[in-house]
Amino acid sequence: MDGEKQNNGLIVLLAFFTGGLIGSLLGLLFAPMAGRETREKIRDASTDVKERTITAAHQAREATSERVTDLVDKGKAQVDGATESVKAAVEAGKSAFVEKKSELANILSRDEEEEEAES
Repeated sequence: MDGEKQNNGLIVLLAFFTGGLIGSLLGLLFAPMAGRETREKIRDASTDVKERTITAAHQAREATSERVTDLVDKGKAQVDGATESVKAAVEAGKSAFVEKKSELANILSRDEEEEEAES
C-alpha cells in the first residue's frame, strides 16, 4: 500500500513539474519580450524544471530502494523463522516415532514372552 502511495506521489510530483514547465513556457511565449530574451528564459526555466525533476526522481528511487531492502530483510527473517519451526516439528516427529517404535517393540516382545510361557 505504501508503494502505491509513493508511486502516486511521484506521479503527482512529475505532473506538477510538467505543468509548471508548460505554464512557464506559455507565459514566456506570450510575454512582450525580444526573441533572444524569451529563448533564454525558456532555457533557464527548462533547466530548472529538469534539475528539480531529476532531484525528485533520485529521492523517489532512494526511498523505493530503502523500502524494498526493508521488505526483503523482513521476508528473510520470516523465512528463517519458518525454517526453524519446520526443523523443530521434524525433530519432534522423529522423537515421537522413535518413542512409539520402542513402545511397540516392547509390547511385541512381551506378547512373544507370554506366548512362549503359555506353550
